[in-house]
Amino acid sequence: MNFGFNSNVRVGDALYHVQTEDRGPAHPFIDTVVYLSGRVVHKRSTNYEKYIKGTSEKNLAQWLSDRVSQQHREVIAEIEAGKLPAAGKEKSGSSSEKGGASASLELKLRNPQSWFAGGQIILEIELSDRSSKGAIADADVQAYLEYEAHRTPCSDGRTDAKGCATLQFPMPTDVADGSFLVVRAAEGTRYGELRFRLKSKPRENTPAPVGR
Repeated sequence: MNFGFNSNVRVGDALYHVQTEDRGPAHPFIDTVVYLSGRVVHKRSTNYEKYIKGTSEKNLAQWLSDRVSQQHREVIAEIEAGKLPAAGKEKSGSSSEKGGASASLELKLRNPQSWFAGGQIILEIELSDRSSKGAIADADVQAYLEYEAHRTPCSDGRTDAKGCATLQFPMPTDVADGSFLVVRAAEGTRYGELRFRLKSKPRENTPAPVGR
């Protein structure tokens, strides 16, 4: 029982990507993440644990569907109205404003020699603090394909107590030359990412990181 929405919202020269999803009863949160130029600029979470007890599966599913949709629309409305901290204050490609997202998380690909095999992408990710090198637990991790202004979500998850997460999904058959495989992690206003340039027919070898 998972629900989710993805939308692109343009305000002036800025193009925001808004993603809202239900994490499921095992982790009862509705999370909305707003990206600008690939950076997390806003995050909102709603805990719905109190609604699980004593609620039938059918009624909970209907409530979640409505609530995920409502939260998604509310955040979009706030972006369009310029009410979010970053909304209307940054342009695509600009650097972080004061109080904006901080690129203080470091991602490491733990299986660089076996990330792609048999048409499947398996990304074993380790997340840590860039300064202290300490593991970052319970952080959002998402993998998506990016081509020009289009972003295609592929897989997502959360890091465990050791800061590790595994994302697995089939490689799409229609990957365009010049596409990027992006792995992004976010914890509050902190984030980190890995970017790999893909070819239309990826070989089973180590991806080449793109300088950030």
